[in-house]
Amino acid sequence: MIFLVTALSFAAILIALAVLLLLAERYLANYGQCKVSVNGGEQTLDVAGGRTLLNTLLDEKVFIPSACGGKGSCGYCKCQVNKGGGPVLPTEKPYLSRVELRRGLRLACQVKVKEDMDIAIPDFLETVRSMVRNKTYNPRLRWLWRTSTEPVAEPPAPAVVHGSHEQDLAVQAIVARHKERRGSIVPLLQDINSAFNYLPEWALRRVSHELGTPVSEIHRIATFYNAFSLVPRGRNVIKVCLGTACYVKRGEKLLETIEQKLGITVNQCTPDGAFSIETVSCIGCCGQAPSLVINDEIYGYLRPDMMDGILDKYAPQGAGV
Repeated sequence: MIFLVTALSFAAILIALAVLLLLAERYLANYGQCKVSVNGGEQTLDVAGGRTLLNTLLDEKVFIPSACGGKGSCGYCKCQVNKGGGPVLPTEKPYLSRVELRRGLRLACQVKVKEDMDIAIPDFLETVRSMVRNKTYNPRLRWLWRTSTEPVAEPPAPAVVHGSHEQDLAVQAIVARHKERRGSIVPLLQDINSAFNYLPEWALRRVSHELGTPVSEIHRIATFYNAFSLVPRGRNVIKVCLGTACYVKRGEKLLETIEQKLGITVNQCTPDGAFSIETVSCIGCCGQAPSLVINDEIYGYLRPDMMDGILDKYAPQGAGV
């Protein structure tokens, strides 16, 4: 009992000290005016010190991704701090790889502006790729941090493949047709998707540049609609249903058969661009399970041995599958 009382008293003292420190930080510390240089001097901000870098940038209309609202539970607001910012906090480490730490990446929602700073805001897609590679998007890690000393291997970021000169001109022409129309981003992306059978990353960057819209905004729209694809699609898109009825009727075996015959897996495209494979949860033909759709044509009551005849209908002239 005495031990419990002592422990509670000690905890209460620690909490009181923490509250006092926070109050002192908020109301007594005066950091004055600070300068924040963004992206190598592209923008220079005169701001009042003491606020988080994230809130400062948002107030100054500088775009920086943030999904958690400053709670430190996502990692979208990474920025490269070249000068200022103080030491890396324990609450930042779960969201930063060793390579990112060496580069000076920090969470803008954790860093406070207490002095002049020089920062660079990475491209949104680079941030997302990094989070996927390092598996750092996990809200449950909010109050945890790594204790392992094992080095973390980080593969190089994939290079952005640029379209040909003719393809770039085609995208510019599509943008020009829609540029002056209000709310034209969806039909604009539809035209690009039709022209290339998917939305190439270089095309999204071109649209961003032409419209003056952040890549993240365009990427958000492109990933919201199922009609858009960020990976190459074949001229013939095979959508295999893996809903409950189709799964029970061995829809998965049907998918395996198609993958073996085409030599690709889900979300891949054959080298000749003839086919790509996708899975869906339902196509509304549960009574004909297992079923699939090729382009707009529905096939039901399928067996794996039926796939050769069906795929031959769509194969390039003179080519078999």
